[in-house]
Amino acid sequence: MAGDVAPRPGGPRPDGPAVSPRAAPGIATVVVAVAVAVADVSAVNSVLPELRRDLGADASDLQWVVSGYVLTYGLAMIVTGRIGDARGRRPTFLTGVVVFTVASVLAAVAPGPGVLVVARLLQGFGAGFLNPQAMALVRELVPEGPRRSAVFALYTAVVGAALAVGPLLGGLLGSVGWRWVFWVNLPLGTLVLLAGLRVLPRAVPTGARVLPDVPGVALLWAGLSLLLIPLLELSDLPAGVVVAGLLSAVVALAAFVVRERRTAARGGAPVVDLALFRDRSYTCGVLLNTTYQAGLTGVVYVLTLYLRSGLGLDPVVAGAAQLPVALGALLVAPFAARLARPRRGELTGVILLVVGSAAAWAAVEVLPDAGTTIVWALAVPLLVVGVGSNLVSALNLGVTNARIPAEEAGSANALRQTTARIGSAVGTATVGALLAAALAPAGLGTAARADWDRAMSAGMALSVAFLAATLVPVLVDLVATRREVRAARS
Repeated sequence: MAGDVAPRPGGPRPDGPAVSPRAAPGIATVVVAVAVAVADVSAVNSVLPELRRDLGADASDLQWVVSGYVLTYGLAMIVTGRIGDARGRRPTFLTGVVVFTVASVLAAVAPGPGVLVVARLLQGFGAGFLNPQAMALVRELVPEGPRRSAVFALYTAVVGAALAVGPLLGGLLGSVGWRWVFWVNLPLGTLVLLAGLRVLPRAVPTGARVLPDVPGVALLWAGLSLLLIPLLELSDLPAGVVVAGLLSAVVALAAFVVRERRTAARGGAPVVDLALFRDRSYTCGVLLNTTYQAGLTGVVYVLTLYLRSGLGLDPVVAGAAQLPVALGALLVAPFAARLARPRRGELTGVILLVVGSAAAWAAVEVLPDAGTTIVWALAVPLLVVGVGSNLVSALNLGVTNARIPAEEAGSANALRQTTARIGSAVGTATVGALLAAALAPAGLGTAARADWDRAMSAGMALSVAFLAATLVPVLVDLVATRREVRAARS
């Protein structure tokens, strides 16, 4: 996210610059808003059976409800960081809160799947205003040094845990009625808005152009949309249409790269500074973050659907089964960002993610019955997943920014966060399409336990494969960095 800059060592000590009196409430305001937006990625998973039943939604509708939110979340972040630079972080952040809250109300009163999908797309767009401003606002509230490092660690842990807590929150609210999953955002959004007006700093905007390259933005949005829409509609579109859509995505993204290079060569302001990818650590960090988000979101999505629709568990029980992910993330948070060898810590985190997810998959496979036994069977594997996820998310920021100039850190991290959301969208879209294919022709509503077992195995296999792919960029960067260190010493 823009302004999401790795803390620099050697900053002021705790007796340095005083923390703003508004720091604590300001940080709480930012963290709550972003955590709610992230939790909404997975909270709706717990009420998908009710959405299908009450609204007559089919598999494609449910895919859009889940993945469409993450898609617009990522697309919005491409430009909202620059809007914040131009118009000020505070008003841009609060605009996102308003859009997200109003869209939540629209989702809560949706009479059918079409309106709900539109509301979710608007929700995601509003959420995309929040992330690019969040850490920039924290930087203004907390002086550089140990205090800021501690706040960054807390922020990473809470936001990371929100994805895992989402199914439990969705289950608790869904036990009253699925519309409450969206209604709850009205009081939360109102409180965040009122608090933000009072405690968030009034930064002076830079006056930079809001959209430095409108054609570039259009090409990037078109390319990413053409990539994800065929995946979301994979079960309903002919194979030829899917292939044509994916090829069109490649053409649009290639045109985007050409456009950005020409814009930079003319001295303009490209949407994405492609020169950032000349740095190996940055490129590996972005790839790692993308596949990691695809895999972790896929695991949460598959398990929630399987526990609810496949095993027929109560929404609260199904949500509670995944709570150890959040617990693991919070347990490791106090020391994760302080590891002396962050690249090794990243590698350890990825290995724990793969092992924990594979163990969760195996536990569900061998369970003799449904019952609440599954909650205990998943506890240790998902605790391991939580520890691994926080190690990756906490350390990836510093490693990715290690050699990025300070003046480019804002745009570099805006791109990093955008690709993370796109990774989540790809994960849920592809895993969802695989589940739908595995359940055909019975469908979500009438599939037997054996059908769900088969679908769960396919979905978990793909999710674990995404996580395993994360090993490639982290190993490439680790090995190359070691070679550079040896060469410098010789």
